[in-house]
Amino acid sequence: MNPIEYLKKQGFRVTSDPTRYKSGIWGKRDYTVGGYNYDTYCGGYHRAYDLAKQHLAPVPSVCDGEVVAGTSAYGNFGGTVVVANKTLGIQVIYGHLARNLPVKIGNKVRQGTTVGHQSNTNYDNVHMASHLHIQFQKYGYLASERAFVCNGISPLSIDIGGGSLLKQKTSYEAAWFWKGKFRAAARIKKRSFPSLGAGVEGIAGIGDVYSFDKLYYNDGHWWIRILDGNTRLFIAAGKKETGVTFRAAASRGKLWGAVTRLDVSGGKEKGEKAL
Repeated sequence: MNPIEYLKKQGFRVTSDPTRYKSGIWGKRDYTVGGYNYDTYCGGYHRAYDLAKQHLAPVPSVCDGEVVAGTSAYGNFGGTVVVANKTLGIQVIYGHLARNLPVKIGNKVRQGTTVGHQSNTNYDNVHMASHLHIQFQKYGYLASERAFVCNGISPLSIDIGGGSLLKQKTSYEAAWFWKGKFRAAARIKKRSFPSLGAGVEGIAGIGDVYSFDKLYYNDGHWWIRILDGNTRLFIAAGKKETGVTFRAAASRGKLWGAVTRLDVSGGKEKGEKAL
C-alpha cells in the first residue's frame, strides 16, 4: 500500500494530485486564484498531494519514523511536521496543520500516530481552505529552504504496508537493468513494489503495451518496472520456472505477455546473487 492509499483508507480525499495537473508535467501546477499564484515560490511547481477530511481531523503518520528538523508550529507550511524514515529512504512533510502540534523534534512515531490536525495555517498568511499538504522527499539533509519546500518525489511506489514499516518487506531477491517492451496477454495487477504483497495501483489490460527499464526476480515471479503516466509501477511478467532464465521464458512464450526490443546491456544490479 502506498501512503496516499493509506490516507484515503483513513477517510481523506485527494483534492490536488500532482499526476493530474493540466500541464501534463508531474508537479507543475501553477495554482492561481484572483491573480495570485500559490506556486510562484517553486517556479510553478507543487510537488505534493493535498488531501482533506474535515477541519481539525487528526492526521496520522503514514509510516514509522522520527520527527526531525523542519518541524515547527510556524514552519514553511504553517504548522509543519517532518517525519524521517531511513529504512525507506524518505522524509515526509505534513503541512498547514493546526499550530498546537502534538509531536516535537526527536519523538519516535509509528504508522497511525497522530502528528497533527488538518488546518489552514501557512507561512504567508494567505487565505486557504483547511486541508493537509503532504510532500515526500529523499531521506537526508537538504541545504536550502527552497529545496526543502520545493523538492518532492512521487509516493506511489513507496510501499508502507499496513502496519509497522520495520516489519514490511522492502527488498527483492535480484534485479537487472534490462530494458524492453512488454505486451500483456492477460490482466495483470499493477503494484507499488515488485512483490505479491505490495499495494495494487491498477490493472494492465490484455493488449496493453508498456516500456520497462528494470527487471526483477522476487516472490517466485519475474517483475518489470514500467512508467504508467508519470508514475513508476511494477507488474509481474510471469512465474519463474526452475532453471529457466527470463530470456528463455520470453522466447518460449512462458510469460504473461510478449517481450520485444530486449536490451540487456545495463547488466545486473550490484550486490545481488545471480540466478
